[in-house]
Amino acid sequence: MVDLLYPVAISRLSGSKMLESGLEKRLANLVPMKPGQNRHTTKRERIAAKLAELIAEYFPSGGYSVMDAARLKLAAQHYVDAETCRDPVTRQRATRCAEYLLSKLRPPAAPRIPSAADQAALALELLQKQLPDGV
Repeated sequence: MVDLLYPVAISRLSGSKMLESGLEKRLANLVPMKPGQNRHTTKRERIAAKLAELIAEYFPSGGYSVMDAARLKLAAQHYVDAETCRDPVTRQRATRCAEYLLSKLRPPAAPRIPSAADQAALALELLQKQLPDGV
């Protein structure tokens, strides 16, 4: 009964237009989900955001394999579970599992820099090709 009288009492106050709009905003924010949203869709969105963050951190220029993509997705799922979990033991377990999966990632192969011995062999070949045969 008190909840029903509260908006009526506010509307009687001076400047009620300002208070009603504030009340409407507050009541609109009390609704946790919009139509079509549920806990599954919000969790999926959180995982996708975390996955995008992890990909940007570990593979900024792309070049990850299918196995790396699977590990990144699973690590994102564990991180979201750790963020939303209330039990500290489960939270720590999920975080450690995500860190373990991320430690298994292989960075993209960097272009191979020729060693000094390879460079010396190439220089010798070039010199032999350029020198005249009689010398």
